[in-house]
Amino acid sequence: ILDLPWNKETKERLDVKAAAKILDEDHFGLETVKKRILETLAVRQLAPELPGQILCLVGPPGVGKTSVAISIARALNRKLARLSLGGVRDEAEIRGHRKTYIGAMPGRIIDAISRSGSMNPLLVLDEIDKLAGDFRGDPAAALLEALDPEQNSTFNDHFIDIPFDLSHVFFITTANDLGSIPGPLRDRMDVIELPSYTRVEKYNIARKHLLPKQLKACGLTGKVTMNQSALYGIIDGYTREAGVRNLERTITSVLRKCARKIAAGEVESVAVTATMLEELLGPRIVKPDFLNRTNAV
Repeated sequence: ILDLPWNKETKERLDVKAAAKILDEDHFGLETVKKRILETLAVRQLAPELPGQILCLVGPPGVGKTSVAISIARALNRKLARLSLGGVRDEAEIRGHRKTYIGAMPGRIIDAISRSGSMNPLLVLDEIDKLAGDFRGDPAAALLEALDPEQNSTFNDHFIDIPFDLSHVFFITTANDLGSIPGPLRDRMDVIELPSYTRVEKYNIARKHLLPKQLKACGLTGKVTMNQSALYGIIDGYTREAGVRNLERTITSVLRKCARKIAAGEVESVAVTATMLEELLGPRIVKPDFLNRTNAV
């Protein structure tokens, strides 16, 4: 109980312009999400006593739900704590065990707040649609109290057994599929849909974020360049997905092949172009759609 950050709070950054700048640095696109976050900020600036919000980011894998949440924490200047709910089956994981049990522990939410060291952290509840219930109880039902701004100011964890105030916590949950979240739980959250990226957005993400990151990871900064046609060639010919995880993997695969040539001393530097992709990555996986306009057997 003494380990919990009872009176510690971080000073929240409520400057909308500064927050917008941080969100734009970290992510390209995702305009609806950014707008929604900045609106929340603006409201908090005018009414600081507002209880914490609960946002739910829904979208296909790899579009950056978790990384958006992390970047929101940076923009708000709040401490961040993440807990993954994938495969949590036991209600005690959320609410804590009674102290009489052997190996009793506080629940995940209290544990995350204790780790973050402040009373107003940003809690990211990952994979909220993967909660599973069994004979031990239903963790989704245990979350109902924690995620309700009306009643979470006296959240009662069985292990601590005294009311704990969660009303200053900013909850962000992520999910791939809204359908598998129980109705009452979905009702408590503000759902924001993250659409899949367009071709141009993917190119910009690859150029500004993925390529520099992977060049650094492979130790090839300054030795390998990729032109626009090569990146578009990878996006159109080798990846078809909503997010950018496969795109990052394919870029890394190209860089590894370049690294091998450079390490073997065959070349000093490599400039990857679209014409080299076939020899580096093999034949194209995604064929253009116009080839099969006529009906075939």
